[in-house]
Amino acid sequence: MFCDKCGKILKIERHDNMNIGKCLCGFEKIIEVTADEEIKKKPEKGKGAIKQENLLATFPHKCKKCGFEKAEVIELGVWFSDESGVIRYKCGKCGFTEQDKESNT
Repeated sequence: MFCDKCGKILKIERHDNMNIGKCLCGFEKIIEVTADEEIKKKPEKGKGAIKQENLLATFPHKCKKCGFEKAEVIELGVWFSDESGVIRYKCGKCGFTEQDKESNT
């Protein structure tokens, strides 16, 4: 419930078996709240998001988890000049991510 004067949220206090909404601006209002109200319609449980194959997974790499043959390549690059870059392969089917360091040979 919101204040009719200033629009702020009312703080509900219980006095003499009545709920009174009070605002910092001085506004007061009797609020009818019934705790025994049932929710008329429960939300239906959905099947969730439909998981699709990753469209960016075009690189031929076999997943160690599910065996899918294609992966998305994510190159993290080099942070320091004496380090090699880091490449991650994200499975196009299950999303499992493997990390592989580039070799400087």
